[in-house]
Amino acid sequence: MSLFYIDEADELNELVQRMSKRQYEQSPGLYDELPERARKFMKRDFFYAISYLKSAIDLKQSQIFVSYVRWTYEYLTYLMVYVTREQMTKQCIDFYVAMSVCLEDELPSEDYEFAETCIQQGIQEIERLFKEGLQRIKATENQESKEKYNQIVAEYIAIILRKDSKEAMQYFLKLHQDGMNIDDIYLEVVQKVMYKIGELWFEKKISVAQEHYCTALTQTAISQLYSIIFSTPPNGHTMIGCCIGGELHELGMRMITDLFTYVGWNSLFLGAGIPEDALINIVKEQKPDLIALSVTMPQHLVLCKNMIKELRSKTPGLKIAVGGKAFEDVPAIWREWNADIYTTDARGLIQWAQTNIS
Repeated sequence: MSLFYIDEADELNELVQRMSKRQYEQSPGLYDELPERARKFMKRDFFYAISYLKSAIDLKQSQIFVSYVRWTYEYLTYLMVYVTREQMTKQCIDFYVAMSVCLEDELPSEDYEFAETCIQQGIQEIERLFKEGLQRIKATENQESKEKYNQIVAEYIAIILRKDSKEAMQYFLKLHQDGMNIDDIYLEVVQKVMYKIGELWFEKKISVAQEHYCTALTQTAISQLYSIIFSTPPNGHTMIGCCIGGELHELGMRMITDLFTYVGWNSLFLGAGIPEDALINIVKEQKPDLIALSVTMPQHLVLCKNMIKELRSKTPGLKIAVGGKAFEDVPAIWREWNADIYTTDARGLIQWAQTNIS
């Protein structure tokens, strides 16, 4: 019989104790990091969450529980000032994951199925609120920095178009020395530079040879940051990044693997055109936690689909991420292929990996 339908406080207390224990197991070190008052509040919140979930189940209205999750998250945003927003969000998600796991043996299958729906909708609401919060926080910063980044992009493009290799080689390192972080150099400057170079080629303002020169020089220039990127202590995780098919546009994937390295991952960039059997072999050899596959040309989507099928067959536990311009017109197709995530945002992929790969 479900604990939701009996009023014995001891059994409800036991359930909450298991939920609390589960959350601490999911997040090693959390118990010691939390102030004693916060630990008491978290235990109390399990009682509240159970009561709201019971109401949602009784009425078959998941929004009752989702509204509670939303209110709690927004309240904790202001209350938990002793941790970052990212840490607070992870704790909240872990809270509901622990709740879900512990309820599976307590509820009848029909009730648990609906409870799981409520909890997953609640987690999705947390993720939405987190993204919105970041967008609000960054909106002002972006407004102020947009012009600055545009000026930097224009300045660097002028340097490489006049073929000043010496100045280009020092440009990104100087940006970092002047205070710009690695993420912004890669995503706000280099990425936009490459978009602009592509536009100039498309508009026939530069030749194919010039486009290749600009790309090659930029790839070499960002390597001047490697002493900084590779200085991050390893976190024990490994990822592989490669471009599917005979892709020539591999700088984007190289930048993603660099950014994973910068946050502590052992990142292997395999470039483009690697044969399927060779990729399978290196995955078996390195046992990565994540593989990221990039596709620029739509003609290579079938190759990507086949690669994912083979990876799932030979390495079933591997997390698979996909991205690249080829997915823009078919952004949901990756779900049919049993990939784990599709993203257009390197920061988003790293955040997802840090959250979902333990």
